[in-house]
Amino acid sequence: MKSLIGTLALIPLLAADTKVDLSSEQVGRPPATFEPMVGTWVVTQDGPDKVIMVDGRPWVASKDNPTRLLVQSARRLYGTSNEELMDNAKQFAYFPVAVLKSVDTFSNGTISVKFKTIAGDADRASGILFNVKPNGDWLAVRYNDTENNVALWEFHNGIRRNIRFSDRAKKFMLDRNAWHDLKLAVDGAAIKTWLDGDVALEYALGSAPGAGRGGAAPNPDLLPENNPVLRPPVAGKIGLWAKTDSTSYFKDYVVSPK
Repeated sequence: MKSLIGTLALIPLLAADTKVDLSSEQVGRPPATFEPMVGTWVVTQDGPDKVIMVDGRPWVASKDNPTRLLVQSARRLYGTSNEELMDNAKQFAYFPVAVLKSVDTFSNGTISVKFKTIAGDADRASGILFNVKPNGDWLAVRYNDTENNVALWEFHNGIRRNIRFSDRAKKFMLDRNAWHDLKLAVDGAAIKTWLDGDVALEYALGSAPGAGRGGAAPNPDLLPENNPVLRPPVAGKIGLWAKTDSTSYFKDYVVSPK
């Protein structure tokens, strides 16, 4: 018995999955499960399912005035209207994001979501937001339906920069009328993303960036020593991500801590 107890004591308790349940959400209202930080996020009906829609249609009219929503959301999430977040507001406004309320911080494990591309003239992008810092910096993996690729982006000092694209020779030609699976795994510094079960990209946080265009030195903000969001470990809030006038549906958001 002592041996069994000792063995059991060494088995770590598994953290429970967080599965976002939209069944109690009100259609036509902003989601209660996510905090919309930028953009227009509402619950809508898709056949038998309630889903979250990022509605890109109002984006053009509202893109230059994000500060009010950012202030209100920052106060709810962090208890303050973070000044650095406000300074970044203009650039931040190009990227509609909604933060999951039920997870305070995510470091290791997986995040998955189903998405469907609906519309967008400038962009048709759907993604997973993670490593969100109190100043508004973040990482995101996304699928772009106009470029047919997957990418890892970072946002720091008010500017978004690409970290890694999926193989340019491999195009992900997805059916816009169907639901698709985007999955992110974080294991320490290792980041891995799948699209409909196919590995789309891999990256190690803390890696030295490649050269810029024409062999130029990389932007200083892409050096991990200058940019906390690019240094392991991942530790921050998570959520949903889109770009400019993208209209997308999301459902089955699942967080599985390691």
